[in-house]
Amino acid sequence: MSGKYGDLLNKAKQASQKDVKPEKQKDVKPESQEEEKLEKMVNVGAKVSVSHRNHWAAEAKRNGRSMTDVITSALIEAFGLPEE
Repeated sequence: MSGKYGDLLNKAKQASQKDVKPEKQKDVKPESQEEEKLEKMVNVGAKVSVSHRNHWAAEAKRNGRSMTDVITSALIEAFGLPEE
């Protein structure tokens, strides 16, 4: 892969293979076991360009975060959480 982001992505992939487990193998633990039982989890989708997604995925990996974590944090910061 060559181009504007090609080298950057290759470096991120090499670093992630050494330092970070693949996202599928990560242990995802809810803050509260009760919340997991009460609230069904759903997908949230947004159409973005491939170059943006690749850039954000590389940055997330470099920072040791998942895309889910980054997106959730941004939404909570923008809109907060619903009142219980």
